[in-house]
Amino acid sequence: MAQPQLKTETTTPLRLDHLAIWVEDMERTTSFLTNIVGWKRHPMIVEVSDDDPTCGGMEAVFIDGQGLWLEMILPTSPGPGQDILEEKGDGAIVEVNFEAVDEDYVDILQQMEDQGVQMLSMDGSPLENGGMIQEGVRGNEDSHETGQKIAYWPTELSGGTTIEVYEKISRDTTNLLNIRDAQWQGVTQDPSAPRIDHVSILVEDAEKTAAFYTDIMGLRRRDGNFDLGEESEQQFGAFKGVWIDANGVWLELVQPTGPGPLMDTLKEKGSGHPLEIIAEVDDIDAYYDLVKSRGVNMVTFDGTPLADGQKAQLIPSSGERIAYFPQEVSCGLTIEIYERGPKETSALHKRDNS
Repeated sequence: MAQPQLKTETTTPLRLDHLAIWVEDMERTTSFLTNIVGWKRHPMIVEVSDDDPTCGGMEAVFIDGQGLWLEMILPTSPGPGQDILEEKGDGAIVEVNFEAVDEDYVDILQQMEDQGVQMLSMDGSPLENGGMIQEGVRGNEDSHETGQKIAYWPTELSGGTTIEVYEKISRDTTNLLNIRDAQWQGVTQDPSAPRIDHVSILVEDAEKTAAFYTDIMGLRRRDGNFDLGEESEQQFGAFKGVWIDANGVWLELVQPTGPGPLMDTLKEKGSGHPLEIIAEVDDIDAYYDLVKSRGVNMVTFDGTPLADGQKAQLIPSSGERIAYFPQEVSCGLTIEIYERGPKETSALHKRDNS
């Protein structure tokens, strides 16, 4: 199939708003994210009707990752949502969700139709009725009446990742994302909490996948060499990375090019697998101490304890320092915490200034 193109002038109408994460135990997972990681839970509870044919019953809550929302989703009845949880497992990042405001949503669907791209419903069937699902906010019946329109790009175009675009009607006070944002006005950020900077996605072909985000979705990439260096490649495995600017947060497309844990995970999970949530702190030593005071010792990339006296791993080529939460407490989520290296060597400084 020839690559279609989303017609934009200087910028795309799409903005990455949240990740959809499937969970087995809502309270356990949100407790980890709030009480250990340090993020805040939004009081709103989103509901999808148990008889919704496209996904089945679900409930969801939002976690503010200070840069990106995390939508934690618990299936409540048999259906595609429950099937996804059983297939992907607890804590799996199942969707990358982009927002299109007002007529932008309709325009995107029309452009895709004009170019022969069949947009899909959550269950993989051809999109109908603009993608309406009966999703609403608990305690707000008007929001159920409005519902929510969502659509998905075929994974054969996106490199294997499930990419959703949803409609946000700016003047509709019953729109659940408008309700979320209105209820969150005035909430202060915690300076000690991590700030989500990017999400890494494993892909078989970084260039082909990047072309989907740029040529079809209209996002921008950052060129440049962001290699981790020989010492780090020995630990993670060699890879090629491409940065995609998703208007507020970044996507890092990671193509393993040599043996190692990254290549092993690609073979196990397949192309398009969202690998990690990466969040920044100003002082990783202080953050390590804070997390330890909450009863958790942070670990290395492969889950082994940090070396004696260390509170983070050093990436020698860039000066970045990183640490992870142990899987036994993270409810299946892989979250990397990092502190930037010096400006003259930091890969992230180079990305931001390229």
